[in-house]
Amino acid sequence: MSSPIPLAEAARRLQRAAQEAGLALDPRTVTFRPGPFPCYEYVLRLQQAHTLINMPAAWVESDAWQDQLRDPMAKARRYLEQFVPIQERVDLAARGVRRFQQVLKP
Repeated sequence: MSSPIPLAEAARRLQRAAQEAGLALDPRTVTFRPGPFPCYEYVLRLQQAHTLINMPAAWVESDAWQDQLRDPMAKARRYLEQFVPIQERVDLAARGVRRFQQVLKP
């Protein structure tokens, strides 16, 4: 692991890796967690689906950060893709489309 990098640089790296995977990352959501395992925490979005992710600091701070982050970002995208159709149905139900209102019932 290289020396710690500024939070703004970590956010830039994470945002770039997310964009390459077709995901959105708001750099304002990036925070550093020093322990027990140093990591960067952030929110990823795919359309209306979103999730909180922790990425090991060593991967983000590495000189090979692009290679280190490619696979985890691709996995995050596959994970979020599962929730996009569900979120779309919930959004339609919330707008009052009768056919989809069953989605909101327990």
